[in-house]
Amino acid sequence: MSFSEFHFIKTLFIVVLVSGALVGCDTSNYSLSSGSDPSSNNIAEQETDSHSPEAYSISASSQKLGNNKILLKLATNIPGTIELMAGISLADQAPDDILIGKNGRARLVNGKGQVTFNVSDLPSGKYNVKAAFYPRWGFKDEESKLSGVDENLEYKHSISLTGSGEPAESANQRNEGQAWVMENITMGSEWDPGFWKNRFGQWNEFPVTTRNPDITSNYYFESLDMTIIVNSFKNEITTWRMGRDGL
Repeated sequence: MSFSEFHFIKTLFIVVLVSGALVGCDTSNYSLSSGSDPSSNNIAEQETDSHSPEAYSISASSQKLGNNKILLKLATNIPGTIELMAGISLADQAPDDILIGKNGRARLVNGKGQVTFNVSDLPSGKYNVKAAFYPRWGFKDEESKLSGVDENLEYKHSISLTGSGEPAESANQRNEGQAWVMENITMGSEWDPGFWKNRFGQWNEFPVTTRNPDITSNYYFESLDMTIIVNSFKNEITTWRMGRDGL
């Protein structure tokens, strides 16, 4: 083999080695750049277990107790401590009617609370059990505030009560009559027997014990459960009192 042939073969061999090395480097670089990071498989996604403000609610269940009382068991999914307005009210009352019912504030801790009402003095009829949460004053700790509730929450269901046994219609009429007397009758108002009898029915007169009975008269109206005290000499009303309570 001549020197020139040997030099050519040597040069060709070096070129092949260099080319192979370059190809190996390209392949290695491609593998590193296109492969995924193994550590990414260990990253856990965290999800919160909180409710949106719209997901919160309140509820109430009612239980009749043996001593003419009603127990309201209250519940909510609002965390922490809150206060509600809870009560019972006669159904189908007009907005301007005098409320017939009972209500009060009740505190709920960790979603539970209760309140009891004596209903022995309420007329018989259909009632609504109501509960209402007002964000303006209902939050009682930081945990409840974090719920983000910013609108009133309400709940209602119906029950029937015997109460005093008096028909609800009679109680409504009495309340309306009492309100009329309180708003319209003052000392010195004219006494018109015909008007009072037509509007409130026949009265029951009972003895006067602290004034001159020749001048003063006590007239008890059962429909009102009020006593109208009249100065018969002047033919005017002296005053009025609740119940059968005269002079």
